[in-house]
Amino acid sequence: MNKLKIILTAVLITSLSCQAPPVSTPRPATSMAVATHIPVSSRIPSDPAIEKIIRPYREQLKKEMDTVIGKSEVNMTRGNPESLLGDFVTDVILDTARRFGHVDFALTNNGGLRAPIYKGNITIRNIFELMPFDNRIVLAQFTGKQLEALLTEIVKRGGTPVSGITIVSTGGIVNATVGQEKFDPNRSYTVATIDYLMHGGGNLESMWNGKISKDTHVLLREALIAYVKKHRVIHPQIEGRIIIQ
Repeated sequence: MNKLKIILTAVLITSLSCQAPPVSTPRPATSMAVATHIPVSSRIPSDPAIEKIIRPYREQLKKEMDTVIGKSEVNMTRGNPESLLGDFVTDVILDTARRFGHVDFALTNNGGLRAPIYKGNITIRNIFELMPFDNRIVLAQFTGKQLEALLTEIVKRGGTPVSGITIVSTGGIVNATVGQEKFDPNRSYTVATIDYLMHGGGNLESMWNGKISKDTHVLLREALIAYVKKHRVIHPQIEGRIIIQ
């Protein structure tokens, strides 16, 4: 009997010693993120390793941006009621849009023309400075009444860049000629412009009444580059497209 007790006791002690000790889950140490404000300025030295990586791309970009694609025979700046820069840009809009269908005339806004183009060589950089935005050329439909309101608003604002239309305001009475025909308030018109103006930009509220009939998906900037490359020499002239008396 004593032998049996000894055996049972040994078995019990062995079984207890083989049990896994209780496991406690360690609590993560509390930490606090520290943020530092570092102003980005010319005082921050360049990282030689990063500079080595980006230098070839910068040099290639500079070479492309400084490529001469044509020349201008005049200084082109924006202004109202008509300007050489505005005539140039809207001529490009009209020329490009007519490849996609019938267009009566074109217009844009002065605010989107961000830099002049001076007499001399025209580079790709000049075009990017003129048109840094990704505005697309679109065709929009207007009824005669909608267009009548738009023409009145253009005159009240002192003008806007246009091509393919002549607007004359005398004593508040607005008359227009589209192409070679007198404006007819009873017919509809197709206007080439940029998507920005049709979607609420530029503060030409009467534009918002029109309806986009075709998005050409052509960036105005790319159209300007292609136009200069094709024509090589740009020489717009003030033609009396908008006259306010």
